[in-house]
Amino acid sequence: MNQILIIAGKETEKENLVGLLNCYATSQILYASNSKQAKELIASATPSLIIINAPLPRESAQDLAIFMTQRTDASVVLLLPDSYRNIKEYSGEDYGILMLYKPFKRSEFERVVKFAVAFENRIAKIQEKNKKLQKQLSDFRTVHRAKCLLIQHLQMSESQAHRYIEKHAMDCRKSKLEIATSILQSYHEI
Repeated sequence: MNQILIIAGKETEKENLVGLLNCYATSQILYASNSKQAKELIASATPSLIIINAPLPRESAQDLAIFMTQRTDASVVLLLPDSYRNIKEYSGEDYGILMLYKPFKRSEFERVVKFAVAFENRIAKIQEKNKKLQKQLSDFRTVHRAKCLLIQHLQMSESQAHRYIEKHAMDCRKSKLEIATSILQSYHEI
């Protein structure tokens, strides 16, 4: 985990939370005292974990937590006073917000943070897999477009166009994508 963003209305609350996060000493800890500062921070930083200590002065911590789930890939932990436990409006589960009621035991906090970190790691792996699949799909589309051009301009069949690209890739020791790209360039399709 590279960055942790703590949003707390008071400096002492921030210091208490930093003390609880001592096992994440290698992470950079960012701090915001209100939602405006937090929103400015996420515009330039990419925290893996966001901890919001409610209540925040003059603003809804829950609204900020929801905003963070919509604008970042970070896990969001919302720390609420125990008096909020039965208030239906303070339900963040639909947004993937982890909620912990104060006062809490250190072990409870550590468990929630570990879960949030594990959740963020799983999301990161899924995003990486998604990027690879997007790249494969893009490569496939490029090769397919090149085949279509060969079919259109050289009156090849689909299997002939496929074989043409494969053979040129082997003969030139290039990838099918490189051959397809050169075909697209030769027909001014890029």
